[in-house]
Amino acid sequence: MELFDVQITTDLGETIVIQVSASSPAEAEMTAISIVESGQAGTLGISVVDCFALK
Repeated sequence: MELFDVQITTDLGETIVIQVSASSPAEAEMTAISIVESGQAGTLGISVVDCFALK
């Protein structure tokens, strides 16, 4: 497992970075998307329009 910084842009134009532990960049992105869509990220928008993992 590695730490990834995942940058996400929501449907309302909010851009945030979430740090997640994952085995791959794809897994990190899916985890971060789930956090946003479930409302746990504290964003107003809950739909993700752009997402990418940074190492």
